Order: sequence, then C-alpha cells, then structure tokens
Amino acid sequence: MKTNEAHKGEIVEEDGYLYYYQDGVPTHAGVVQVDGKLYYAGREGELVCGHHKAVHTDRANGLVKRGTYEFDEDGVLIEASYQKPVRAKSKRRKKGVSKRAWKVLCAALAILVVLAIGLALYLTQDRTGTSAQTPESAAAQTTGDAGPIELPPVGETVWLVSPSLQAVYDGTATLQGAVSHSDSPIEPYRFRYSMAAEDRAVLTLAGQSWELDPQASVLEIYNLETGRRYDYTVTVSGDWGSRTLDGSFEVAESNRFVRLDGVVNTRDVGGYETLNGKRVRQGVLIRGGELDGLVEPSYFLEDPAQAEPFHFRYDCDLRSGSVFTGVYASRLGEDVTHKFFTAPQYGQVFQAEYFAALRDLFAELADANHYPMYLHCTYGADRTGTLVFLLQGILGVPEEQMRFEYCLSGFTFPLYVSGENLNVLINGVSAYPGDTLNEKIEAFLTQTVGVPAEQLDSIRAIFLE
Repeated sequence: MKTNEAHKGEIVEEDGYLYYYQDGVPTHAGVVQVDGKLYYAGREGELVCGHHKAVHTDRANGLVKRGTYEFDEDGVLIEASYQKPVRAKSKRRKKGVSKRAWKVLCAALAILVVLAIGLALYLTQDRTGTSAQTPESAAAQTTGDAGPIELPPVGETVWLVSPSLQAVYDGTATLQGAVSHSDSPIEPYRFRYSMAAEDRAVLTLAGQSWELDPQASVLEIYNLETGRRYDYTVTVSGDWGSRTLDGSFEVAESNRFVRLDGVVNTRDVGGYETLNGKRVRQGVLIRGGELDGLVEPSYFLEDPAQAEPFHFRYDCDLRSGSVFTGVYASRLGEDVTHKFFTAPQYGQVFQAEYFAALRDLFAELADANHYPMYLHCTYGADRTGTLVFLLQGILGVPEEQMRFEYCLSGFTFPLYVSGENLNVLINGVSAYPGDTLNEKIEAFLTQTVGVPAEQLDSIRAIFLE
C-alpha cells in the first residue's frame, strides 16, 4: 500500500488490480500523485496500467499537461511518454486528379452531406416524430464533431415539488388534499441527456460536478434552490477532441424541500416574500428532524457528506441535553458548532421558566457567524415549528404563509396539516400591541421575554434580501 498524505489517497491492490482510494473510497480522480509518483485513477478508482491514456485538462488536476501518456505495469506515468495532442488536418489533393474523378468525388460528398443531415434530423426527433430542435435548445446541443450529445432545452422551467403540491401553488388544490395523496413532496431536478457510449461528459452545476453515465439518460439532482435560474456547463470529450457546452434552466417558485437521507421533515425556511416586499434568503437556515437517532433510532443522517454542499456551521439542537450525557459531536462534522437547548413549544413560550432559553436562542440566531444553520428538534415539527413561527414573525412573513410553513410538516406527519396546534400560540401573542401578528410577536419577544430589539434587527439583516 502506497499513501499520499497531501490528498489522503492511497494505492491498494485487490484481486490482482490496482486501485486509488481516497478517504477509504475507490475514486475516479484522474491524475494523482502518490509517494512522488504519478498515476491515473480511472472509473471506480482502477489505475491505468501497461498502456497509453489520453489525459484531458479536467482530469490532469494541474499535475501534467493535456496529452497522451504511457503508464507502466505498476500504473506509474512514464514522463518521457508525453505526446502533445494534435488536430487532424486535411491534406491538399495531389495534382493530376482528373476532372471526371473530381466530379464523382463531389457527387459522393454531396450524397454524404444529405445523409448526414437526414440522420441528424432523425436523432433530434421527439417521441411524436416531429423535430425537437429549437433555436433555444440548439445552444445546448451538438452532434457530429462534438460528440454526439444532446442536452435539455435551454431556459426550460422545472418544478422541484410533486404534482399534487404543484396544484396547491397553482390554486387548484388544497394542502390537505396534497397531503392525502401520501406521496413525497420533493422532486429532484432531472437532467436529461443522450450521448455516445464511447465518449465522456462532465456536468458542472451550482459548484458541483457529475460525470454523466453514457448508459443512462437522466441524472437526478436534489436540493437545488427554488425560484431561481441555474446556468451549467457540460464538457464532452472523445477521440475526436473535446468541447464545452453551456445551458440553463429556471426553477419554479415553491417551498424548498431538502433531501438528507435518513432525516425527516427537512426544508428551507427561506423563499417567502415579506410584508414590506423583501424576501427571506434560501440556504441560510434548514429546519428538520434529529440527525443522530438518539430519540428515534431510524432518524439518522446516513451520509454526512450529503450535507456538505450546505456548508453548515451550526447545529442548533432544540432538544434537552439530557438525551446525551457524553461529549457530543454533530453528525454534520466535528467543525460544526453544536449546542443543546431545552426549547419550548406552543403555549410553553408564555411560561417564565422558558424565557431564558428563548433569549439564548435568539442571541444565537442574531450571530451571523452561525450560518448556514441546521435547526431541529426530534421530529422538526413542534419545538422547531414554534421557533420558526416566531422567527418568521419578526422577519415579516405574512401570517397565512407562516401557517402554511408550519402545516407543511403534514407531509411527514399528517396530523400537522390542520395547524391546530398553533392556535394556543397565536391566541397568546394576539394579546400584545400591534396591527399585525408580526408586530405582536415582536412585542412579546421584546417586552416579555426580554430579547433586545438590536438582536431582532441583526436577524433581519442576516435573513432578508
């Protein structure tokens, strides 16, 4: 076994084959340096051994130039084997070709062009048999010298929620009706494509990259933000060379449901428009259920790496610290700050014994260094729902939308879709001064709980755009 401390990678022999492992996982990393030697880790981490390999820029990793290299039987790159990539150039016809031969050649070329055009039109036919190529989609598609590869139409609009929930946003169905369908509210973005089996294509979107499988036609991507435009690039390469294509799509406005395998009731509290015309930022605070299975063993974040794109800094745990008596480490990572709170729910917020906990919580929410934040209790519904209701209240989210946010927990626990549990909380704050529920919530927090108004201003500065 040979190790690479800089990249946490190692060369491992298994069943007579050599593989490159990174963090214990066979990794398609391209050119890597291990113990001062260069290797090429291909699909599933298998090293290129005993033959040549064309190395493209995106797999050179800055260690070598683009070109073709030879690798010995141990997978080590042979430095002297470098071959500069060349483009094939057409040669001039030699003199002496007869006019008749020239005419025959031209006729043959014309026939080939017609056949190529017909084939291209056939490949771009949709299921109904009509051409799917449009001026908008053409910018994201290419054939012939570039692949061939076909990508989604440029500028298409996609939904990241289920059809039953789409009907709620369209005003043609109720939330209770959508919940009764018992289907998941979350849908991935489905990147549809087709490409030649011998080519390679890499999709780069929202700071992440995926290698497209030539045997598949759809790549599912979760956790994109809603109500925004995404631009992407696809780099396709083969024996013919390489080319980068650009594309884009629009995500329809909806709630942003989050997929973290093993965790329940997860979604972004952002995306709402406030009473003064501002909007709550997405990606600032994700709410959900517990990550560690301490109360419900099945509620356990299976793969912490799945949460890495959120860049969480703070694990705000509304459960009592009594659920764990040792030295606690968040499932989100050792570098993520974690703190237990004994948080109130519903009518408990009016009990003096919980005022200190509420003051501590809003002090944490007012610290910009704590974001992005994951906020949770056990089920992400009662204590989490109560705190999010108060938070959205001081942000200026309309009362109807605050109720809607709470009721979305009904997709996980149908009991919550009615929102009845909120009545005691709403009735309690309604006794405070203010023209709106939002103003009454702020009066309750500042006058009774003792949250400084400056902290509420800081929270607004963090969340509102």
